[in-house]
Amino acid sequence: MGKYLFLIVSLLTLLLMILAPWAAPMREFDGSGYLLNPLGTINPQGLVLPEGLGFNWLGAALGLWVALLIAASVAMFLPHAETRARMLYILGGVGIAIFVVEAVLFYQAINAVNDAAVAAGARRPPLRRFALSLGVYAGLFYSLGLLLLARMQLLGGLAFLVRMRGLVVPLGSLLLAVLIGAVVVSVLRPGLGAEGVERLGWRELVATELDLVTYTFQILFSPILTLTGIFSSLAFATPLIFTGLAVAFGFRAGLFNIGAPGQLTIGALSAMLAGVYLPLPGWLLLPAAILAAALGGAVWGGVVGWLKARFGANEVINTIMMNYIAASVLLFMISGNEYRFFGQTVWLPFKAEGLEARSHEMQEGARIPLMVNLFVQDGAFSWALPLALLLGLGTYFALRRLDLGRRLLLSLAVVVPGFVVGGLLPGFPIEVPPAMAAQLFNGSFVIAILALIFYNFYLFRSSAGYELRATGLAPRAAEYAGVNLRRKMILAMAIAGALAGLAATHYVLGAGMDGTYRLSQAIPATVGFEGIAVALMGQNTPLGIFFAATLFGVLLSGGVALNAQLGISNQIILVLQALIILLIAVGGLLPRYFTDPLQAAQVETEAKAELEARQARSAPAGGN
Repeated sequence: MGKYLFLIVSLLTLLLMILAPWAAPMREFDGSGYLLNPLGTINPQGLVLPEGLGFNWLGAALGLWVALLIAASVAMFLPHAETRARMLYILGGVGIAIFVVEAVLFYQAINAVNDAAVAAGARRPPLRRFALSLGVYAGLFYSLGLLLLARMQLLGGLAFLVRMRGLVVPLGSLLLAVLIGAVVVSVLRPGLGAEGVERLGWRELVATELDLVTYTFQILFSPILTLTGIFSSLAFATPLIFTGLAVAFGFRAGLFNIGAPGQLTIGALSAMLAGVYLPLPGWLLLPAAILAAALGGAVWGGVVGWLKARFGANEVINTIMMNYIAASVLLFMISGNEYRFFGQTVWLPFKAEGLEARSHEMQEGARIPLMVNLFVQDGAFSWALPLALLLGLGTYFALRRLDLGRRLLLSLAVVVPGFVVGGLLPGFPIEVPPAMAAQLFNGSFVIAILALIFYNFYLFRSSAGYELRATGLAPRAAEYAGVNLRRKMILAMAIAGALAGLAATHYVLGAGMDGTYRLSQAIPATVGFEGIAVALMGQNTPLGIFFAATLFGVLLSGGVALNAQLGISNQIILVLQALIILLIAVGGLLPRYFTDPLQAAQVETEAKAELEARQARSAPAGGN
């Protein structure tokens, strides 16, 4: 970053600190609140704080931030890179420390007042929905930027950033999407507390508008702060993991899989047929239903792969058309019982009684339990799942000398007896809050984690996966090396379809849609399209897909609260997703060496040559 550009950023940060609220010790349900700022409070609704609540440290904090901003600006003009880096590291650490002190002082003051009120007999604490705000967060983000900028001053700083491009591009795209989304939110409605209040000054108007944007994103990301919110977010994220993997698997093979909605739908139909009608014992019925979901999606995806391999048909067009066919098949099977064909009446048994288009309920043995019920059974903590995971991971890491296939097989072999033995162990009593028990977060999340592990090991740790990735990167070279391209196309689309079909386990077998173990016409097959955003943001890596799906799950969960509390449509989530896809497609508006592998390699080569030249200059003359 240029010196003068950094100076402009420092001035903008200072301006933001002056204009924006630093904290809100009190808020109403509609978001309007009592806003704190070192230059004076902003209180358009005339709220009254409890006695004894003081924030005299705000003025001193602003003085510290001004001093830090000036020191950082001066440090950027120092002649030696190492000295600049050292100063920026120190100032970044000081800024984070200031933020921590501010947070501690604010929450100490809030908790002291609330605790005193409750001790005096109050039914509920007087201060609710309190939080730090944009003025304080601006200092934190500035400090984190100083740490990154310090690393950039050192030799190889740019190459370090380029090596992290798999993380830099998605985060940069997310940041830009949030900034554009903030503009959209500010246009949608006036600032919190400013609506209906006449003759507000320009400072109050700016502060309330900034408070609106800040509080909006605080609500969107608030699910990560509570265990109930985390459960809700992971419930939204589970099907996105499957569909993100389905899209990413196609990308790795050089195919664009737009058919995840149809593959999910056929997987749901297959799971329903197995879960309702298969006459199997309970210990076999659930695995059979899960396998049926995967096979249904695999067949639907494999057809497209075969058409591509046999006739060269474009997979984008075919998958889109197959989506429509799958939706029609679903409608045909569960929207009615009697149909007439060529004068003959055909009766189908799949639709349940009633006007709603839905199937019969799954058999008891085909139901995936809620995650809460996996950890808590009969009011006591269950060691079944924790012990199974502990034994599986312990076996995997203990058998490092064996080949990968044997390690995986032996690890899976101890999971089942570990689950059984853990279920027999006595647990300790635990009470589950009603809000958490109502979350539709079910055991299909465990299947999603297993799918992530399969994706990682198959593509990056097996010869078949290497051939498939080679097919996607350089098909002519792969064919010259002996890879059967047609077979790989069919296999890739079948596996991608199976991953998308497994998303149906969350909705049909896990009751993740409406709490009922049925297949409904309203199954949200559009998560297949959202999987494209997950795959792109996750850069087609297993860990990236998990975090991208979790992020979208957090936003979807927070969007419900945003609509209820501020009246802002949760469609803002779709806006953010669309912006993320658009910005990732253009590389986050970053230089080309973040998106072009050849230019990235050139940057790293230049950094290595510069390091070797510096080491040669610093070596003693005549040394060995």
